[in-house]
Amino acid sequence: MPISQDMLVRVIVRDHDKLYTLCWAILRDDNLAEDVLQDICALAVQKREGIANEDHLTGWLRVAARRQALAALRSRSHEPILFDQALLDLLETSWRSWDQRVGDSLREALRYCLGKLDARGRDLMSMRYELGLKSRQIAEQLGCKVETVYMATLRTHAKLRDCVRAKLEAAEQ
Repeated sequence: MPISQDMLVRVIVRDHDKLYTLCWAILRDDNLAEDVLQDICALAVQKREGIANEDHLTGWLRVAARRQALAALRSRSHEPILFDQALLDLLETSWRSWDQRVGDSLREALRYCLGKLDARGRDLMSMRYELGLKSRQIAEQLGCKVETVYMATLRTHAKLRDCVRAKLEAAEQ
C-alpha cells in the first residue's frame, strides 16, 4: 500500500531544511537549491504510489535531492562539481545516522547559540551564510584583510560548535 498523501506532506515539511541543505551543499546557490527541492517535492507526489512508508520516503527524498542537484549542477557546465560521488556517499551515511540521533534539537540549539554571539559574530555568519558572500567580499565590506575574516570565521565557528554541543548535552540530561 502506498504512503498516504497526508504522510507525504508531513515528511516533506519535516525534512525540508535537511533536503534544502543537501541541495545547497552541492549547488552553492540558494535559488537553484530551492528550485531543485520544489521539483523533488512535485516528483514525490507523482511517484507516491511506489513509496511504501515513511522510512522509504525519507531515503527516496534524500537520494532524489542528491541526484537532481547533481543533474542541475551538470546542466550548469561552467561551474565545477564541488563533491565527488564517494564523498556524497559518505555524507549520506553520516546524515542518516545523524537524523536518527538528533532531529530538530540541533536546529533549536543552533538558533539559541547564534543568538548568544556578539553582533560582529552574528553579522559575519549572516554575511557568509544568508547572503552567501565569500571571505574576500566580506573583507571588502568590512574594510579588513581576508585573513582577518578567515580567523574571525574560525573563531565564530568554534564558539558555535562548543555552544551547540553544550546545549545538546544539557538537553540529553
